[in-house]
Amino acid sequence: MSKLDQMIEDALGEEDRALFQRFGERGLMGETAALFTGKMGWWNILSSLIQLALFAAAIFAAMKILTLEDPVLVMRWGVAAVVLFMAMSAIKLVHWQQMQANRIIREVKRLELQLARAKAA
Repeated sequence: MSKLDQMIEDALGEEDRALFQRFGERGLMGETAALFTGKMGWWNILSSLIQLALFAAAIFAAMKILTLEDPVLVMRWGVAAVVLFMAMSAIKLVHWQQMQANRIIREVKRLELQLARAKAA
């Protein structure tokens, strides 16, 4: 925990500390699991299934390279494997960006809650 984080925690009230512990940082596995909930959950599940299919096809293409002797066919299957791995990586990048957006939205909502409480008090 950085010095700034410690200063913020010291400034929080009891109720805010309890909220921070409940909705604080989740870690990598918690953020990944959160991708599959909420409004975008169904889309992330679908894109993960597509990613698995792309992985299987890329492995098939890579294995095909090892069994062929014709250089033209080896190049074609090699290009196919690279394109499939790149498509899989693009989906993974989208998921990472969504995880980052979820973290930022959670922090903004927490700030909104604190401002609403301060205004009500």
